[in-house]
Amino acid sequence: MLRRRLLMVGFACGVLWPMSAALAQTPETPAEKSLRNAIKAYVMTWNTHKVKAWSNMLTDDIWYTEADDFYQRMKGREAVLIFHGDSVKHSDIQWDVRRIKMMPDGSATVVLKHTSLFPPKKAGKYAKTFESDPSLSRWRLEGKQWKMFYFTSDKGTALDAMKKDGIE
Repeated sequence: MLRRRLLMVGFACGVLWPMSAALAQTPETPAEKSLRNAIKAYVMTWNTHKVKAWSNMLTDDIWYTEADDFYQRMKGREAVLIFHGDSVKHSDIQWDVRRIKMMPDGSATVVLKHTSLFPPKKAGKYAKTFESDPSLSRWRLEGKQWKMFYFTSDKGTALDAMKKDGIE
């Protein structure tokens, strides 16, 4: 009898606990929804390979890194265009957003899995892919448009930034 009760309690916990996590999630705010749309537009714009259109989604003071950038060479829109313009022209990307945290100053931190995809495609598959998980981007509103002001695909830098921003 005791064994049956313990089994029933264990079963109930196993079923109800995952459901409680889903119910406890906060609903998406209008700001988060518009940011998710901006992120989708960013990926679509990159994948059209139009560098000027892509650069319009970046702030003037963007810091865009793919590795430890101790010398901060990739700070500012012009520097980012020099270093990454060819990547936009010759690769595709996929972003899988894992978490979004709206910050008190109105900006947002986005944790994502970044995948670079390099043509040519054969049988629906890219010749080469590169995954970075986690990657991190920071966004802020300029006027009524979300623009990215920070990006890193370096795992260590992303984890440090997540810690700083209170994202676990």
